[in-house]
Amino acid sequence: MELSPLIDCIFQLLIFFMLSSTFLTPAIQLTLPSATAGTSQNELEIIITLSESGDVYLNKTPTSLIALESELKRLLAKSEKKSVTIRGDENMPYSAFLDALDITKRSGAIHVNVAHQAQ
Repeated sequence: MELSPLIDCIFQLLIFFMLSSTFLTPAIQLTLPSATAGTSQNELEIIITLSESGDVYLNKTPTSLIALESELKRLLAKSEKKSVTIRGDENMPYSAFLDALDITKRSGAIHVNVAHQAQ
């Protein structure tokens, strides 16, 4: 059996997969869908914002990490999706992020999203 045509096919497949994999975009860069002006959002979006100085905001309302759990439980009880987005300053303390993440899980959030800025 002649192996040279088989080796040629293998090399062509290898080159094809190498080239096609370099054109894939990284998974972190997203193109978000746009909405028309006529659609309404029925679901309340829950956003926790953490600043560099340690300030905590729940939907643009100042709060503390201590009071965050009770307020978050109240909002999640009204939510159907049980989804929370955590936004944080790039220079915020890592411990504040972990505390907020732990509080959201204890409060009953099913989906926790971390907001980031696309580059």
